[in-house]
Amino acid sequence: MATQVYAQNTDNEQVKRLKRAIFIFNVAEQTFYGNTHTDLNFVIGVLGKDRTIIDLKSLALKRKIKDKPVKVISFNSVKDIENADIVYTNYENNFDISYVLNKISSDNTLLITENYPYNSSMINIVNVGNDFQYEINEKLMLSNNISTHYNLQKNAISSIEKWKQLFQNSENTLVKTKDKLSKVENHVKLKDQEIENQKKTIGTKENLLKNKNKSLANQKSEINELISLTELQEKKYSEKLIIESDLEQRILKQIDSLKNKQEQITLSNSEIEKQRIVLAKQKEEILDKETKANAINEKLNTQRTINYLLLALVIFAVVLVWILFKNYYATKRLNTVLKEKNNKIYSQSFTLASKNKELEEFAYITSHDLKEPLATISGLIALLKDDYKDQLDDDAMTSMEFIDKSSERMRTQIDDLLEYSKLGKSKEKTAIDCNDLLGEITLDIANAITRFNAKITYENLPTVMGSKVELRGVFQNLINNAIKFKKPDVNPEVVITFKTVTYGPQNSSFWQFEVADNGIGIAQKHKSKIFSIFQRLHSREEYEGTGIGLSFCKKIVESLGGQIWFESEIHKGTTFFFTIPK
Repeated sequence: MATQVYAQNTDNEQVKRLKRAIFIFNVAEQTFYGNTHTDLNFVIGVLGKDRTIIDLKSLALKRKIKDKPVKVISFNSVKDIENADIVYTNYENNFDISYVLNKISSDNTLLITENYPYNSSMINIVNVGNDFQYEINEKLMLSNNISTHYNLQKNAISSIEKWKQLFQNSENTLVKTKDKLSKVENHVKLKDQEIENQKKTIGTKENLLKNKNKSLANQKSEINELISLTELQEKKYSEKLIIESDLEQRILKQIDSLKNKQEQITLSNSEIEKQRIVLAKQKEEILDKETKANAINEKLNTQRTINYLLLALVIFAVVLVWILFKNYYATKRLNTVLKEKNNKIYSQSFTLASKNKELEEFAYITSHDLKEPLATISGLIALLKDDYKDQLDDDAMTSMEFIDKSSERMRTQIDDLLEYSKLGKSKEKTAIDCNDLLGEITLDIANAITRFNAKITYENLPTVMGSKVELRGVFQNLINNAIKFKKPDVNPEVVITFKTVTYGPQNSSFWQFEVADNGIGIAQKHKSKIFSIFQRLHSREEYEGTGIGLSFCKKIVESLGGQIWFESEIHKGTTFFFTIPK
């Protein structure tokens, strides 16, 4: 009897958890947000340690919100909330609702709470049996540039009296349930007492004693079966851990292979650039040779005229013509050889470009395929934590969390690598007002600027030609680094200036931008590897990131035909320089 009641309660709890996750997804679908969120994913954040994050992640594998993939993340504290479309928290986590609302103000973030006082949140829900009721604070939502669909408003609780009645009904239902459970437990105790009395009676009867022995034998058989089943489950768990370890090793090997391929792509690009320089020089030499050949032809014509007029100089003219003809023939033959070499180099440039494209496609396909085993690992970790949480100790759960975070970090590196391989491919160049561009960037990172009390200074910047998306990436990476790598207890300051410079064989004119900060600085020993891909100078515990931002900047600037470098002193700050052709 008690076992049946426990199973029923477990089923009800699972149904309630599933309905909570579906409710959050449905609310998100029927809510209209501002246009400040540019993330490709729809981000749902769970504030505090809450099992709801597992249910949301499971549902995110099957559903999208507003045609975007759903990304579910956890916030341990209010100050960690950032770049989320929805934040959910439960009253049991004891977070101050006013503090949470202040943190997400002006971020177009929807706050969904559970079991909080009436009208204290944007959308507040309460569980009644296996269903959920909710109330909407339209005034608070409109102040954050958020509105809801009419159907969502129509079905919401509209007054505090209804809200109180709802809580009272919930409490009455809970009391009735506890009373029923108490009656069931008393009934079980009476049954146990009857069984004890029957056992005393059975002790005087031999036939009943034999039946009891048979019953004990059957129970022993069932216990043995349970032991066998437990051993089988432990064996499956061990096999899953072995599979996860093998998958991790395979992923690490594939990452190394991918890095090698990327290095080959870089070398191929360098060789192509060298071939282009040689080809340009050869074209100049061909033009010089053609000019000389034309001059020689003019001399030959003049000489023929002189030969007719000056018969006395016939022998001298013949010798001179023969010499000039020989030089002309040698020049013509040299031009033919140069044209053949030019055609060969031209063909090689196409071959190298084709190979480079193939390597980029290979990098994209390989990176894309790496996500499948990562998704498998994340799924297995979620299943293990869900199905075996009561059988695993704290160390095992910590290991699970470590594997899950490592998989997420690897997925981020793969995405960064894909973005890196796409940089520099934009052929379309437009006029970009750098003042407007920096105005957009400061609006996008306003949260970080406010949090660290940062100051960004620029004025009268020029209009340049290039890809707006890529140039935006250069400025945003440099500004974010200046804010992130600040000195303790010092407000970060970033000053952006420019000037016109000329350099190169043809004294080409460039815009030279300077991004100076007052941060921790960069040691000279790191100068050779600061722009290398996935290179980090600090641990992840000190500073977040994948170490690819400056590699992005270098590839973008060089694809535009410019250069990037820096000057720095430890504890005094860093200045990054980069040039763009005028």
